[in-house]
Amino acid sequence: MSTRIRRDFLRDLFEVAIAAVDPESLVSGSLADQTGVPVTLIAIGKASAAMCRGAARRIELPNGVCVTIAADEVPEGIDLILGDHPIPGDRSFRAGRRVLETVQLAPGKIIALISGGGSALCESPIPGLSPEFITETSKVLVSSGASIAETNMVRRHLSAIKGGGLIKAAGRPIDTYLISDVCGGDPSVIASGPTIPGVAAPDVAISIMRDLGIEIPLSVEKAMRSVGDPVREVGAIRVLADGHTAAAAAAAAARATGRPVSVLDGWLGGPLTTALDEFLTRAGPGITIASGEPEVAVSGDGLGGRNTHAALLAAQHLAGTDRVFAAFATDGVDGNSSSAGAIVDGTTVSKGGDPRTALQGYDSATYLRATGDLVDTGPTGTNVSDLWLLSQ
Repeated sequence: MSTRIRRDFLRDLFEVAIAAVDPESLVSGSLADQTGVPVTLIAIGKASAAMCRGAARRIELPNGVCVTIAADEVPEGIDLILGDHPIPGDRSFRAGRRVLETVQLAPGKIIALISGGGSALCESPIPGLSPEFITETSKVLVSSGASIAETNMVRRHLSAIKGGGLIKAAGRPIDTYLISDVCGGDPSVIASGPTIPGVAAPDVAISIMRDLGIEIPLSVEKAMRSVGDPVREVGAIRVLADGHTAAAAAAAAARATGRPVSVLDGWLGGPLTTALDEFLTRAGPGITIASGEPEVAVSGDGLGGRNTHAALLAAQHLAGTDRVFAAFATDGVDGNSSSAGAIVDGTTVSKGGDPRTALQGYDSATYLRATGDLVDTGPTGTNVSDLWLLSQ
């Protein structure tokens, strides 16, 4: 089988995976018809516009707000608000204020539609903190290689929205439907759990911050310790899909062609280089698939993300072989690049030359753009972690 056919096949599998985690279909198929009562939708995250469209199939005259990453179609009665990502900025704080006001004034039932990316897109500091402190802390968290669990532990203790903050503002339970981009689909971690109370652990959050070299003024530490206990009453919680859902759909499509397929158990996590080594070592014949979000500490101002970095590292292993590796961000935007990721093969390094400078400068997208290996999809409207595939 030619390399071109292998590359096209992996790209097709990515499209199948994205279709399987379509937020509009998932929500409309899961939400019961809502009639006779006013319903306010609070949608936060990269998949929130499509989730709103799915909910509108089941709700008469919905109202509410949708906070997402890019302009998209939302139902009549829903206000679209764009936030900043991956670092919360002015738009994120404006979105946070609007969301809190909306739940405080909402009549009737409130339904939350939560997806990955919401931690940065929608934010409001707890009393005693400035937006600037959250922004600067977020920059350190994003670039440090901290795990998503550590990152969201800190985020929850700085935010009036996360860790069940929306339920506090509403004063009543909120039913929540989620699309997960985290390991195990823990609802309290997805977008840092706006409607899911987490364990109050300010000492843990403070320790993480200090380990990362974040200076914590006494006023901030006092504010973090003064938030109080999390709310106890929550509404119904349902996780609709995650990275394993996407991986399983890709695997089924590959098996339907008669190819041998291996879906690696577990989650792509930990340091990216370790995750890639394990993936390549465990890969079987035919197609190998895995999902997750490995961690990478970034320095410099290069263009790229986890997936282009992984692809360029993989290209070194594939040099001179007929194997093909693909790494995709399921939201269609990998790091600070304009790509969803990349597909590399045994010719990538011979076309681009020594990749060490690009890897050291975290400039993998620039390198792979030059070799013609980037994959541009634009925002997909969903977000269920990363998807890696290998054909051999």
